[in-house]
Amino acid sequence: MTTPKAPNGGKRPDGRLVRGEQRRREILRTAVEVFGEQGFRGSSLREIAARVGISEAGLLHHFGSKAGLLTATIEERDRRDLERRTQSETDGASLLATIRDQVRRNAETPGLVGLHVVVAAEATEPSHPAHDVVRDRYRALRHQDDTRFRDAIDRGELRPEVDPQAIGQLFSAVMDGLQLQWLLDPENVDMVALFDHFVALLQPDQGAARAIDEQTTEQEST
Repeated sequence: MTTPKAPNGGKRPDGRLVRGEQRRREILRTAVEVFGEQGFRGSSLREIAARVGISEAGLLHHFGSKAGLLTATIEERDRRDLERRTQSETDGASLLATIRDQVRRNAETPGLVGLHVVVAAEATEPSHPAHDVVRDRYRALRHQDDTRFRDAIDRGELRPEVDPQAIGQLFSAVMDGLQLQWLLDPENVDMVALFDHFVALLQPDQGAARAIDEQTTEQEST
């Protein structure tokens, strides 16, 4: 018996695989909500499964364990951010613009931000199941943009004294700190505006730069 062909001549997608992937995405979305609300240790697979409408055994079929589900949610968030950022850079956006866009998106997804803040705080304990995952994530982030920050300095987008190997860690620290303050008091903490202010502090003083240029031009003409 041959496999039915799709109208375009290719094989029809396996319905079970499609449904399985859809269910997996639904579980991830729900896990993000629950982990963000209750933290890793305060949440249960039973509650996540109940919200999805499946059994706990059905959930474990997709992710194996609670720690496996947590790891998948962290990876999913990073995957989404990287995908959007790569597309922005492909479209010609600058490094600073892509980072600011990520801060703006974070302000629109409190569930994901809550997940990151709660789990990152919990995972500082070495015995936490996500300790290695979160630690390795920060290690990977520390210097992934060193070259891009150096290019931004060379283009005059950042002050020349900025250390390209340190500034990425400072960006992460500022973003994490703003996220925590915003989650605690969203009505009085404008995360995007405060981040813009931080970036402005790192950019060259345009007025001073113009004055230097004018002085140089005047000296050359005399």
